[in-house]
Amino acid sequence: MSDTASARPRVLFVSANESAPWGPSETNWALAAAEWLRRGAEVHASVKGWEEVPGELAALEQAGCVVHRRWDLPPFDARPIAELPWSERRTSTLHQVRPDFVVVSQGDNYEGLGWLEECARLGYPYVAYANSASEYEWCTDDVARRLAAGYHGARASFFVSESNRELTERQVGEALPNARVVRCHFKVDYTAAPPWPAGDTPVRLACLARLDPNSKGHDVLFDVLAMPKWRARPVTLSLYGAGEYEQVLRALRDRLDLRNVEFAGYVKDIEDVWRTHHALVLCSRAEGLPTVIIEAMLCGRPVVVSDVAGNAELLTDGETGFVAAGPVAACLDEALERAWQRRAEWPAIGRRAAEAVREQMPPDPIALLVDQFEELAA
Repeated sequence: MSDTASARPRVLFVSANESAPWGPSETNWALAAAEWLRRGAEVHASVKGWEEVPGELAALEQAGCVVHRRWDLPPFDARPIAELPWSERRTSTLHQVRPDFVVVSQGDNYEGLGWLEECARLGYPYVAYANSASEYEWCTDDVARRLAAGYHGARASFFVSESNRELTERQVGEALPNARVVRCHFKVDYTAAPPWPAGDTPVRLACLARLDPNSKGHDVLFDVLAMPKWRARPVTLSLYGAGEYEQVLRALRDRLDLRNVEFAGYVKDIEDVWRTHHALVLCSRAEGLPTVIIEAMLCGRPVVVSDVAGNAELLTDGETGFVAAGPVAACLDEALERAWQRRAEWPAIGRRAAEAVREQMPPDPIALLVDQFEELAA
């Protein structure tokens, strides 16, 4: 352990993500790492090595974070996702850094298991942070037992929604007394108040999500818009985001002849989206608590979401948004129909949403998260 822990803690952020150079789950730990750097900590990060260097990671390195890249080449990267990377068995980042505190960031609620076990085995204090959980991904008995032990051994287990916490407890078969629910970042100003879009026709819906129907359910949304009644209505849908499923989603759109659906690409200025769109629609199959819901509500826009993970935790159905019972076409159609019949009320619903989300979301959730990390590290 560091001899100067009381003066300048040595912290290691582990990104257990091995599937892509960057993703939504990366942003939370990267922002927390940057915040702790500003507070004077010595910050390290372990990430999978990629030829592409994401801009957020480059900025973190430039700010002073020491980044340790894991280079796993075939056949070593064919290991089960929850196991410790083979590169760590050859050269241990934990031994290199000798951290006072470790934050294990998981995209899902199980993929950091190998890291949790390694921290426990070597005696490094750690916390587990899960960005998502899925009802469709359960671990086998032996892995679930190990995962429960990994969570129990953490100084705290963080989840981005109450639903993710509850689902994780079901999936490991045990209560997690050290569990904490925290709020994630958002990319609009806390005081954002873009004006209501000029003109109410057509009704302009926006879906802001990476192009991944496995978790985001774009296909369900397409099926609803392909219904005769929705074809006959003046409504458009803009898909904001990028991903590896864009071409198949474009093909599905064309096959269904959805001429009112546009692929708008990735955007950084989220507030600008809400200057021209009336409502968010999101039919997720697996989530944490999407930042796009927080952002839409902060901007005073109604949201229509599937009741999955934390999607509905900030909402009151019929008051500040509309909740579909599940990520299937019949449920989404029912919720969207209720919203459509009350579209004249959308500005008022959006104002209530803006008030409600500010009662539940702090202005700087990342600073509060690092406050908790510092407390636990001490």
